[in-house]
Amino acid sequence: MKCKKCSGEMIQKSRACLFIVGVAMIASITIAFFYKWFWTPSIILGITGAYLIVWATLGKGCWCRNCKTFNL
Repeated sequence: MKCKKCSGEMIQKSRACLFIVGVAMIASITIAFFYKWFWTPSIILGITGAYLIVWATLGKGCWCRNCKTFNL
């Protein structure tokens, strides 16, 4: 598979795995309600988890090695 922007090589990750890891990362935000010192890491995990879910659903799990983007 070739990238639409730079014609570079696209790698593909398992969409189910990306989605499950993204949901688990977002679910880890609940730990911050019990341990206040976990707020900063939970924000980072939540944003990264949301990005993984978007990548799995809209980006179809494909990632360009050259321009570091996923095609929609």
